Amino acid sequence: MNYYKIILFVVITGLLFVGCSDDKKEDLSKQSAQPGMSSQTHKVVVKDILQANAYTYLLVDELGDDVWLAVTRRDNVEKGMTLYYDDAMEMTNFYSTDLDRTFESVLFVQTIGDQPLTVNPGMGGMMPHSNVKPEADANISVKPAEGGVTIAQLFENKKSYEGKSVKIRAKVVKVNLGIMGRNWIHIQDGTGDGSNYDLTVTSNDNARVGEVVVVEGFVTLDKDFGSGYKYDMILEDSKVIPETTL
Repeated sequence: MNYYKIILFVVITGLLFVGCSDDKKEDLSKQSAQPGMSSQTHKVVVKDILQANAYTYLLVDELGDDVWLAVTRRDNVEKGMTLYYDDAMEMTNFYSTDLDRTFESVLFVQTIGDQPLTVNPGMGGMMPHSNVKPEADANISVKPAEGGVTIAQLFENKKSYEGKSVKIRAKVVKVNLGIMGRNWIHIQDGTGDGSNYDLTVTSNDNARVGEVVVVEGFVTLDKDFGSGYKYDMILEDSKVIPETTL
């Protein structure tokens, strides 16, 4: 009789496990239910942050599970922030010399940002929103930096600025973190016309939407990163200094 009870217990436990796995799969499918979102995108909420020299380690909540992520060091991630990632490589029993700590499991993430990674139908693959230009904000009017230029002046004379370092004071209107090893920042200063009102900046520095910043970087024309990242003009290797938050 005890033998049959054991068999029954094993069968019921197995069924419960399968049910839980199916529920987990259903939850995972809900993560990518947003229109255009890649099925490989993971949505997480930051619970804790550990800073090392080269990496930032993030304890995140993903579908109720605690997961450690390692990303290229960044200073503007906060607890409670929602992030999206893909392209992760798991390292087990990983020892961090900077932290003097061994992680039972940590995911080293290549692509992470504060907006979902989407499917580019033409490319058939994943592409973050960095290359989507924000709408012009008619309420923005930022005084130029001393010794700097406006976005309108830059577009009007872009050939003369090619390869040179310029300084621009503007408002941050969009940020994508850690895409292709850099942060992508869109700025506007209220100048420009037609489609030439928004400037894309790449930097290792961080910025927040709504901040007024002074950006200093090198003007590059006709830049093609591949995978749909093509720009008539972009500011690269930029320093981004926050000035104030509106």
